[in-house]
Amino acid sequence: MNSNIVNFEGFVAQYMGNNAEPFEFKQDQIQMYPLNIDSSFIKAPIPLFKADYNFFLLFLEGGGEQQVDYDSFKLNANDVLFIREGHLNAIKSINRFTEGYFIYIESVLLSQIFNNKALLNRSFNPKHTVSKLEMKWLCQSCELILQQKSNAISATEIQLALLKAIVLKLAETWPPASSKPDRQTKITILFKELLYENFIRNREISYYSNSLSISENYLNRCVNQVTNKPPKQHINELLVNHGKVLLKDFSKGISQVAFELNFSDPSYFGRLFKQLTKLIPSEYRNMLMQDLSEQIRRFKLCRLMCPTENMGLQFIRI
Repeated sequence: MNSNIVNFEGFVAQYMGNNAEPFEFKQDQIQMYPLNIDSSFIKAPIPLFKADYNFFLLFLEGGGEQQVDYDSFKLNANDVLFIREGHLNAIKSINRFTEGYFIYIESVLLSQIFNNKALLNRSFNPKHTVSKLEMKWLCQSCELILQQKSNAISATEIQLALLKAIVLKLAETWPPASSKPDRQTKITILFKELLYENFIRNREISYYSNSLSISENYLNRCVNQVTNKPPKQHINELLVNHGKVLLKDFSKGISQVAFELNFSDPSYFGRLFKQLTKLIPSEYRNMLMQDLSEQIRRFKLCRLMCPTENMGLQFIRI
C-alpha cells in the first residue's frame, strides 16, 4: 500500500498512540463509535492525510473544524460531513463537548447504497445540515446499533439493516437528492473528479477541457462561477496539499517529494508551495517536526494523568 495513504487502523496508530490500544480495530466493512471520546483521544490539530476509507461524521452537539482537500468546514450541531476514500482531510479542531457518531464504511458497501452520480454529488458537497429532528433520528439509529448484542440471533442482519437505513436517510436529506444541478455545476463536479484522478500526471487545463469535450474558456467560466476559483488554482492547491502529505515522511528529501508530484524542477515546487502557504517546504517540515514533538510531550503528560484502563472504547463489529 502507498505509505502516504492511511487506513483506519493506521489512523488509530498514528494519531491516537498507545491510548488507542483498547480500540482493538476489527477487519469489517462497517464500524462506528461515539464522537464524545474524540477530544480525549485525538489531539487536534491532525495534519493532512489521505484516507483509504469512507466515513460520515454526525454531530448531535458540539462540532469543530475539518479540512477536506483544500476546503475547510466549520462543524456545528446537526451537521453531517461525508469524506470519501482517497480524499485528503485534516482535523483542525474538536469541541470538547462534541456528541454524535463516526460511521466507517468500506467502498464496496457504500457503492451498493449510493450510485456513482450520487457519490460524485456528495464528494462535491461534503457538508450538509439536517434538521434537529432528523439528527435525533440518525443518532437514535446509531445507538440502536451500538446496543445490539453481537451474540444475539440475527444480530448482524439487524445491524446492517439499521446501518443501511441511516445511509439511505442521509441520501434523502442531502441537497442534490432534491435539486437537480445545473450544467455549470455538473461540469465543475466532473472536473473536480477528473482532477483528483489525474492532477499529478496532467496539470494542463486543456487536458480537462478536452476530456469533458468543452472549450478551455467554458471550463474556466463554469468552475470560476461555481467555486469562485479558476481551474488552475484548484490544480495548484491540490498539488500543494498532497505535497504536505508527502512532506510528513521525513525519510524523503524535498527534491524526492517534488519528483513524486511530477515536478521536473524542485525549485518550481518550492516556489508554488511558498506562494500558497507562505512557507518554503523545509520550513513547513520543521513546523511538522515541532508539532510532533509537542504531541509526544502532551501524550506523555496525558499518560501520567489519565490511566489507560479508564479510557477504553470498543468498536462495534458488523
